[in-house]
Amino acid sequence: MKEENRLLYFLKRNLAYIVLSLCIIAVALSITLMLVRQQEQTLSNDNPTINNPVDTPSDSIVDPDDTPTKPVDVPIEFAMPVQAVISIGEYSETMVFNGTLGRFSTHLGLDFFADEGTAVLAVFDGTVESVENTLLYGTTIVIDHGNGLKTVYNSLADGDSVTVGQKVQKGQVIGEVSLSNRQEAGSGAHLHFEVIEDGKTIDPSKYLTIDEK
Repeated sequence: MKEENRLLYFLKRNLAYIVLSLCIIAVALSITLMLVRQQEQTLSNDNPTINNPVDTPSDSIVDPDDTPTKPVDVPIEFAMPVQAVISIGEYSETMVFNGTLGRFSTHLGLDFFADEGTAVLAVFDGTVESVENTLLYGTTIVIDHGNGLKTVYNSLADGDSVTVGQKVQKGQVIGEVSLSNRQEAGSGAHLHFEVIEDGKTIDPSKYLTIDEK
């Protein structure tokens, strides 16, 4: 009994200290737990999880054979500048006799003989570069097709159908056949047609499919 009394007496006398000690221990444990959690979080940030790479679907793999190819250049083919043709005079880089002038000269174009007033068509899409009328050559229209390619329409009735800078389409009427080219008037009404490629006059047959007349 004496020992129990002594214990009770000790507890009563030191209760405040015991409670304070327990509070200090509880606070210390809380601080310790907080520090441990902070350390674990720091370690987690320093060593981030590396996700496994996702397998690339076979459909998304680029096949070298499927890479875009360069556009293929499509050969240019002119429409006939005159549809109702009676006959066609030849292109010649050698000297031929000009019956109108009574002398020999080159003939760097094709003559499309047709009745006066027959429609003359643009052979390809382009822009009207010039419209001129001279005493010797008559009315002449030049169309620029781009990339150094131009066409010349000579011996037209007039140049009223188009204007300089106008966009024209393949097959569009740009004039009429006439006798305005005085140096070839003796041959009859016709269109004198030339093709210029990179500044040089060439045989129009390169771009035309001509039926025998």
